Amino acid sequence: MTIGIDMVGTNLPSGTKTYNLNFCRYLNELVLNEKTYIFLSQSYRNEITTVTNSKIQYIIKSNLISNIFFRFIWMQFFLPFELKRLKIDKFFSPMNFGPLFLKFFNIKFILALHTNLPWVYFNKMPGNLFRNYLTKLIMKMSINACDNLIVASNYAKEEIVKQLNLDISKVTSIYLGIDNKYFIENKYKNNLDYSNYILSVLSCVKYHNIINLLKAFKILKKEIISDLKFVFVLQILDKNYFKEIQNYVKNNFKKDEIVFLHNLENNHVFNLYKKAKFFIFSSYCEVFGFTSLEAMSQNCPVLISNRSALPEINSDAADYFNPDDVEETRGLMKKLLSDRQYKKILIEKGNLRFKKFNWSQTVKETLKILEN
Repeated sequence: MTIGIDMVGTNLPSGTKTYNLNFCRYLNELVLNEKTYIFLSQSYRNEITTVTNSKIQYIIKSNLISNIFFRFIWMQFFLPFELKRLKIDKFFSPMNFGPLFLKFFNIKFILALHTNLPWVYFNKMPGNLFRNYLTKLIMKMSINACDNLIVASNYAKEEIVKQLNLDISKVTSIYLGIDNKYFIENKYKNNLDYSNYILSVLSCVKYHNIINLLKAFKILKKEIISDLKFVFVLQILDKNYFKEIQNYVKNNFKKDEIVFLHNLENNHVFNLYKKAKFFIFSSYCEVFGFTSLEAMSQNCPVLISNRSALPEINSDAADYFNPDDVEETRGLMKKLLSDRQYKKILIEKGNLRFKKFNWSQTVKETLKILEN
């Protein structure tokens, strides 16, 4: 049996890129029973410095295919013939969608789904309506076409089975990992000079509910009267929503009370977690969520939305708020700033929790599905 894996993904900092690069790195360390071809872009290949596994062969594709339009064309109309030429028996796509007609090539198709957003918060998706409807359609067709579906949490499994009336035996939940770099002492110098701030690392999309966070922070600032800042590390996926956020900040805060940072190097994010008063995340819709675990790994206490898979992943190592309740959010913010014992307990629990998630286990469990 021969396995093919599609790792041609976006070059933007994202959960997709984190998944693809870590999957490749940890797969390289395993003893593989089957010949495995990995398709990936040149830019990804440059980030994977060593290849020692004799069972793995990388097939390098142009960075042009990292563009979602060209990637879709390549995936649907060129990739199946390449898989057939290489005599691949099983194909794995962790991209939310994949080749729709592999059954005609007698190739088994395994799909990993990293979001349920189109079925639960369609109106909060970034992008125009046509693109969003098309994305939802292609994702649904891919789910129906696959032989096995992998999702990142039990919550995600139950939700997608219910939304699409799937056979539950077709769906497997496999937790994701936290990057190994968060387990080691970070010695990079922090060139970002912030000392009194709370932190959120997230994408600028409506379902991350950023304006409600700002409303809660505004009330908090009036109570505590300090130089406390709110630092956002943002990937801007919805430009219109970002303009709305900027207008709110302009009309409600003094200069430099709100800080937006973009495209940061990892060493800066490490140190932002380390020095933050706490990390806060207010998403409506997550099937896993990396950033809260990253914060825990750097001794940063976590406040997080009580929606979707977030309570499952973070367990009792975080405290939870209703993302629609600004007053409740403000109250937990204030408590974490003023109650040292409460903060200490969250840090201690966080130090235990994040260690339960590792990429080695993620890859091993996925490989069981690919090799069986």
